[in-house]
Amino acid sequence: MSESRYEVFPEKLFAVEDKYDIPMDMQKFILQVCWAQHDAQWFLKSKKKFEIEKANELNQEVILSMGKIEARHVLNALNIKKYTIKSVFDIFRIMNTFMYVFFPGVMEFRLIPLSESEGVGVVHKCYIWEEVKRSKGEAEYACACNARHRGWLEAMGAKAKILPIKRLPDGDDCCEFRFILQQSITSSS
Repeated sequence: MSESRYEVFPEKLFAVEDKYDIPMDMQKFILQVCWAQHDAQWFLKSKKKFEIEKANELNQEVILSMGKIEARHVLNALNIKKYTIKSVFDIFRIMNTFMYVFFPGVMEFRLIPLSESEGVGVVHKCYIWEEVKRSKGEAEYACACNARHRGWLEAMGAKAKILPIKRLPDGDDCCEFRFILQQSITSSS
């Protein structure tokens, strides 16, 4: 059995503890981009293994679940409890926060309250859709953004409908969704 170089030069062994410093805003950006690329790779590998119909179905389920998880982490950081959100304005303020945390600077969107119980979300530029187009997958990809939104709403304790009005994947100039609260968001317990 050959000797390892560690046995030959034990007096020269040391642990490297020094590291390069990366500013927190750059670390956050790297994590966000890695997450988006992980999501894309997961979908591509699922498509290859299970075919497109099953991959789209799995993607919807995973994004719904991830939306709940994402929202819980942000809501906990903000110390906002489930069932305490009172209006579409509150929901949109929180959703703006989610977008800032998970997709800063890569999406162009506006969330517009129309009343206490209704509002509209308009997306003019979607990073995910741009990546789908870049990979030439427009014809087969089923957008999962509403699954993410539903996950966010469930984590907030909001019972609401999300109605797509316009969709970039359908050739529209933007995505537009109507959010309609179906009941008071306050907990019954």
